[in-house]
Amino acid sequence: MGQSAHPGRRTGWTSALLAASTAAATLAVSGCSTSVANAATVLQGAVGTSVVHPDGRSLAGVDGLRLHSGDVVRTGNGGRAALVTQGRVVYVGSDAAVTVVNGATEELRRGAAVVDALHGPGLRLQVADLVLQAPAGTAVRAERSVTVRIGSLAGQASVSSSTGRQLTIPPLGQAVVGGDALPATTTPLQLTDDDGEARTVPDLVHDDETLNSLARGIDDTGATTARVVDAAWPGPLAPAPAGTGRSEKVLPAVIAAAGPAAGRLQRYATAVRDRSAGGSWGVVAHLVGVPASGVVAALASFERRQPGQTPTVSQILAQAAQATIRPTGGGHQPNNNNNGNGNNGNGNGGNPTPSPSPSPSGPVGSLVGTVHDTVGQVLSLLPTPSPTRSSHPVVSVTLPPLPPLP
Repeated sequence: MGQSAHPGRRTGWTSALLAASTAAATLAVSGCSTSVANAATVLQGAVGTSVVHPDGRSLAGVDGLRLHSGDVVRTGNGGRAALVTQGRVVYVGSDAAVTVVNGATEELRRGAAVVDALHGPGLRLQVADLVLQAPAGTAVRAERSVTVRIGSLAGQASVSSSTGRQLTIPPLGQAVVGGDALPATTTPLQLTDDDGEARTVPDLVHDDETLNSLARGIDDTGATTARVVDAAWPGPLAPAPAGTGRSEKVLPAVIAAAGPAAGRLQRYATAVRDRSAGGSWGVVAHLVGVPASGVVAALASFERRQPGQTPTVSQILAQAAQATIRPTGGGHQPNNNNNGNGNNGNGNGGNPTPSPSPSPSGPVGSLVGTVHDTVGQVLSLLPTPSPTRSSHPVVSVTLPPLPPLP
């Protein structure tokens, strides 16, 4: 699950999901009186996947395979799978293993998974010595390796330890747990912008990718943007953390300015706090209640106040695009080197860290000449929105080759 937006990456899982949709709908209608625990779980979107039965027999995972209690779904390097239960979808990433206990309970044995219960029943997910409760109408991400990370993509979830302690995970919050000792509080969510997240909360991921692009462009266009925002902002700007780009200083103010004038200083303080605590840019913006398009418009407004003294928004985004598409000598690479386990490529899937590192600078080139300084045209340079989740139990789409999930 990489972090940059690539049109071919999100066109869907497999057309075979249509069959799963029909099957799931039939099961739901015919078994309305059946409890969720007794509901069927069906494997879909299986690539590089095997299923191990309780008796030790192993078989290749195939779309439409009905899973039974005790079955373990394992994905290899680059593999992925979706576990569908009455409209709930659990997206399993690469190098992961999930045990199906019953229709209401599963266990994440290793790796990462995204639980999309927005249009289906809730799930009880065992993660090491913790129990995650994701009620119907919520979406959560869980990662298990050296540490456990549990984050809420939508709605409120809860996690309890073997000692009986319980922690509420608020919307766009997360908890990182070592052992079974739950932290006292949660922190803002760090997105991976991978396929499971993009299919579950497409608007949030799109905004995060947009603001990541904006941040890279600000970092690559020199100090003038920071000076102009500093001059336009009605108060002092907090300094950027050591070793980070100028966007860490600039973007919280631009995000705050995207909302109504009343309350902007409070939004700024909240944005600085949430970003400092590790929240992704899209999460920071959503927590203060502004969309990415509003942030782009606010930066354009700053620019117009002092024309000629700062790069235009178009130039800023063009610079970000230039850095993103710079040839790598091979296939297209995600822009944050994410390995799909929510750990920015460090291989352990552990405690996520903020990702404010600037991209290498480079010439804007002819791309600048192809855009103009209007918000509508600027947004054409940004990542295109991901497909919106249908209320249908499963999305039916055609799948080109995709990078690994989480």
